[in-house]
Amino acid sequence: MQYGIGLYTGQVPPDEDLGFHDEYARIIEQATLAEEAGLDSIWLSEHHGATDGYLPSMLPIAAAILAATKRLVVGTAVLLAPFHDPLRLAEDVAVLDQMSGGRFILGMGTGWRRSEFRAFGANMTTRGRALEETVQILRRAWQGDRFGFEGKVHRIDSAIVRPEPFTPGGPPIWLGGTGPRALERAGRLGDGYFGVCTPFDAAMTTFSQVLESVPEHRRVGFSFGQLRSGFVAEDPGLGWKLAGRGMTYTMDVHARWAAEEAGNPVEADTRLTSEDAVRQYNLIGTPDEVTATLQPYEQRFADRTDSHLCFRLYHPYMPQDAVLDAIRTFGRVMVPALRTSARGGPRPG
Repeated sequence: MQYGIGLYTGQVPPDEDLGFHDEYARIIEQATLAEEAGLDSIWLSEHHGATDGYLPSMLPIAAAILAATKRLVVGTAVLLAPFHDPLRLAEDVAVLDQMSGGRFILGMGTGWRRSEFRAFGANMTTRGRALEETVQILRRAWQGDRFGFEGKVHRIDSAIVRPEPFTPGGPPIWLGGTGPRALERAGRLGDGYFGVCTPFDAAMTTFSQVLESVPEHRRVGFSFGQLRSGFVAEDPGLGWKLAGRGMTYTMDVHARWAAEEAGNPVEADTRLTSEDAVRQYNLIGTPDEVTATLQPYEQRFADRTDSHLCFRLYHPYMPQDAVLDAIRTFGRVMVPALRTSARGGPRPG
């Protein structure tokens, strides 16, 4: 099992005393420390038109992280395919893959916010088709030959992508999503699946559904990724004090977006998420406590270097020093303990 940090969203709440230049610098600093601490990956997330600047352009930050590191894998979880020209995406990712020596995973999804589709003039009713055609175009573009494509959403007369990716055939393409069609699509077309923040048993149930659609010859090598969110501190009360406000903020943002989609918009400063809900969603505890909760992932994927658990330790309003300390603990204490326990060594705590 590989371990990473993220999802990085680049959000700066309007009342936070921080600029986006500073926020992006923090992300780079955390990424370089993650590599030094022995972690394996970092994951970025995309949305558009958000008041808090939720990261709208992941590839520039991905390039900056890859340039600042030598081993760390960068993944997108997820890039919203309907808002990207697939041929240009094929070129950008090929260059990124070359720059990094093959340290990039392209995770993609369909998007779900109507306001984003309106902004890009994209048709929300064909978003699934747009994602499928993007996967097809990328795979053909990264073969190195001139090609054309005639789809229902995208059309390419004649094109060739140069340079070819560093990774033969292109970097891995993982797909996200939660509904039955999204899970079927991920298995049928993806090299892996990136799941949402759910407990282990629920995550494995979802992954089993995805695997049902994976062709038999690709099933053994099909990758798994998942987000878990929380914070670690020797004093969980202090952990909540440091991270609780930011955790609540990010959950409120998504709750507000969901309300907008349902036609029930709410005021920007309305609190929508209870403390109980935040604590239930996030793993907040001592290093031993959180390690014990993550242990089933290591036991399930111990021999898989292509599968990643992404642990979100950085939330809005948090002091940088506290985040850096948590990353050190995750990489230098918790991950070695997880891997030792999978080999039959002593369990955490």
